[in-house]
Amino acid sequence: MKKSLIALAALAATSAFAQSSVTVSGTFDPSIATSSTTYNGGKVNNNFIRNNSQGTSQITFRGVEDLGGGLKASFLFENDFDTRYDANGPMGNTAAGSKGVNIGSGGGEQFLALEGGFGKVQLGAANTPTLTAQASRQPFSTKIGGGFNGVTGTGHVRSNNSVVYTSPAFSGFNVAVGYGFNQNANAFGAAALAAETNSGQATTQTSTVAEMASITDIGAFYANGPVSAGVSMWTTASTAVPASVKTEQTNAFVSYDLGVARLIAGYHTEKKVGSIDATGYNLAAVVPLSASLNLLANYGQLDSKLTTNLDKKITAIGLKYSMSKMTSVYARYVDEKNDNVTSATSAKSVQTTLVGMQTNF
Repeated sequence: MKKSLIALAALAATSAFAQSSVTVSGTFDPSIATSSTTYNGGKVNNNFIRNNSQGTSQITFRGVEDLGGGLKASFLFENDFDTRYDANGPMGNTAAGSKGVNIGSGGGEQFLALEGGFGKVQLGAANTPTLTAQASRQPFSTKIGGGFNGVTGTGHVRSNNSVVYTSPAFSGFNVAVGYGFNQNANAFGAAALAAETNSGQATTQTSTVAEMASITDIGAFYANGPVSAGVSMWTTASTAVPASVKTEQTNAFVSYDLGVARLIAGYHTEKKVGSIDATGYNLAAVVPLSASLNLLANYGQLDSKLTTNLDKKITAIGLKYSMSKMTSVYARYVDEKNDNVTSATSAKSVQTTLVGMQTNF
């Protein structure tokens, strides 16, 4: 009987362990780059090692637990790092010899989630629906050549203090909704802090913290057969301290796989009173040259409607060769142009040529 109980306990422990798992994965992505930057005052050429030209160098921890009844709890913790630097050595970017950062504070996506037949709810700092739309507009995602945080408008990767809901897919359709909470860690402001300190009373307030605006992000996506498409709407609310007006951005993309090539088109509008009023579009393609080699191309243009008229253009072409399921090598040429630049320190154009290698584990 005792042996039977021990055997049953061992079986139960094994079953429980089988219902949950934690995995560690990651990416290394350094590249060798040459750039030529033209300013109003001259031209500067550089040769250097780039980080994250195709992927994001990071170590990622994932955990999943089967709760039964179709429910699962999961977490994700990413720690981005820079493959170029040793944390104990100087970066060489400043005369003071600033140090690089390996593991510890590189940032990345992180959340705790609950999912089931109703969809998935993520709490923390999950990727935004708008990031999905922006990254899907061209084959370079958020990396060099895609125009992310430039020709495609302000980049929106994650919102702190946020909740993101993603619905199940119905006939290829699904929706995602994100909300970043409004907050102000120092609701009383500087005047109240000074009065409380001068009165001799104990206080836990040590600095003024600006109000964080609430963020709403809604996306709708479709993927079925050769067609994929999506639209997202990002809104940042106005705040009183500091005074900030509402920002609105809409993104859209459509992609069609012809077999001999996948064609992509993207479009966006963005408005923030007094500082942003622009529309942008891009056309892109992925052409398989063989089972392992792809040609990637993207052309984008941003049209600013402000009096400064700071338009932008980007042209990028690249090759990606998959050596295995985990490792690839790539080459890329990117030409970026900025119109109506007046400052001597602002770049009028940047041409970048690079070759790199990405390996995952």
